[in-house]
Amino acid sequence: MMILITFSLSTYARRDAEAWKQETTLESQFSVFKQNLNIWQDFMSFKEPQINQLFSAIKDSINILETRIINDGKTLVELNANIAKLNSSLLETQSKLDESLTREDSFSTLGMAISKGSFATIMYSISGLLLVLSGVLFFLFKKSNSVTNEAKEKFTDLDIEFEEFKKSNLERITKINRELHDCRMKTGTL
Repeated sequence: MMILITFSLSTYARRDAEAWKQETTLESQFSVFKQNLNIWQDFMSFKEPQINQLFSAIKDSINILETRIINDGKTLVELNANIAKLNSSLLETQSKLDESLTREDSFSTLGMAISKGSFATIMYSISGLLLVLSGVLFFLFKKSNSVTNEAKEKFTDLDIEFEEFKKSNLERITKINRELHDCRMKTGTL
């Protein structure tokens, strides 16, 4: 029996009711607390100060965790606000960048913003159209010029012919008048 008492005392002596306080996590504290309890026929015996200390430790841990949750919530709200602010700033910067790129890639002509590529296409189209138009006008001018030169030559020929006709007519009329005058003089009807 003495051996049994010695064994129980040695077992009881190894138990340290304050050992759980050195543990860092709540689970390990509870595990060490349970190991160091007085167990008799599958019943655990607690001393009230032990239970109060464990409750105080649990309450402190819960308070620390609640404080950490509240702080993390505040941090999360701040981070969400910061993200929203950064997103709006990003959108504003993106719109400014798009506007700047549009301005860089275009210029204003006649009050309209035209991109450089479109402007080049329009200018090449206008240049091609002007070349075609100038070619058509050149051929029309050449045709009209040849018709005009031909008409001038015909007019000159006609003018010369007309002058010759006038001259020959004048000579004929003069000759006829002369003959008439001579005839009248011969007949004495004058």
